[in-house]
Amino acid sequence: MKVLILNGSPHSKGNTSFIVNKLKERFPNGTEFEEVNAFKENIKPCNECKYCWKNKGCCVKDKMEVINNDDYDVLVIASPLYMSFLTPPLFSIITRLNYIWCNEHILKDYSGFRKKKGVLILVGGGTGTPAYAINAAKLAFKYLNADFDEEKDYIYSLHTDKLLARDDEEVLKQIDKTSECLQLGDSFVLK
Repeated sequence: MKVLILNGSPHSKGNTSFIVNKLKERFPNGTEFEEVNAFKENIKPCNECKYCWKNKGCCVKDKMEVINNDDYDVLVIASPLYMSFLTPPLFSIITRLNYIWCNEHILKDYSGFRKKKGVLILVGGGTGTPAYAINAAKLAFKYLNADFDEEKDYIYSLHTDKLLARDDEEVLKQIDKTSECLQLGDSFVLK
């Protein structure tokens, strides 16, 4: 089994990374993980060059190829909330999925991504809402053919201004609940 993690956090030891690492511990031995850190990679946003209006795929070659290779079984999108939204570098990655829509609707040529499971991790504090970030992630899951159930596949810690994720018992329960939906014993279950 292979898990691709799109991590929108700039902090390697912050709340988002804590949850990502706890979730990784729940996967069976031998699971392969590939993590794309949006802050560290130089993945450019879509600049609407219209290459994908006339050609299959995207003309920009960068770490996006890891996503486009479509060789993973689980897609994890993890982000702190900035102004109630995904972090800007992570959103830039999602804008690059525009080529999928263009290939399908303009070129009428879409071979599709293979089915996979989607998991969303959001972390934040303050009075904002995660609704905008959830909607952006749902769009990414849709284009990458990742089955995402907002009730089971969503781990959130939305009070980190008062309680760190590592100290939040509800977060640990959510990690367990999500991991149970992803696996049964040592085998992966795509529900």
